[in-house]
Amino acid sequence: MCACGQGCVGSCGSSAGPYTPVSEVNLQDTVVDRLIPTIDGVRNLKTKFGLRAYEVRIIRVKWTGGARSQGVEAVTSSLVILPTPKVVDISALDQTIQPIGLDEFGLARVTEISGRYTEDQLRGLGPNGEPIPPGENVFWEVQYPELRNRPQIRRRFTIETAPEYLPAKVQWVITLRRQREDRTRTGRIAPP
Repeated sequence: MCACGQGCVGSCGSSAGPYTPVSEVNLQDTVVDRLIPTIDGVRNLKTKFGLRAYEVRIIRVKWTGGARSQGVEAVTSSLVILPTPKVVDISALDQTIQPIGLDEFGLARVTEISGRYTEDQLRGLGPNGEPIPPGENVFWEVQYPELRNRPQIRRRFTIETAPEYLPAKVQWVITLRRQREDRTRTGRIAPP
């Protein structure tokens, strides 16, 4: 028994009783974790039925000059998020007319991202949480699929909020901010 007489374990205020602290749970071996493949299979059916309208990728780029915006930018990896997540609120993007044409800005949300991904993966960090190197950058890309063999616009986004895991829905949710400098419709880095 703790000095406060409340039955605390360790320091006062950390009552254990019949309850389990999250830190003592192996989250890789829970009922929710075991449901991930089944839920992913159902989400994949939504793609097969045509109910997922956008392909979502995490793109990693590297500059030849060793620092961001120095030299030539080249794609080093493109990770397609599977099963295809749900893109919501993309229609909420605003448009303004600029001297160079239409410019989009605003936020979009991506939901139903598989629970098999980690927060580090979604943020573009290294396998052990290493930060993005100074000469590299990571962004998200959302693209409507090809129509009649014609590639569509690839919209570039950065992470606006920390990825949120919702275990009751077995999904990650993330909010993205629209950026400029989209890749071309065929996937090439557009010249600055």
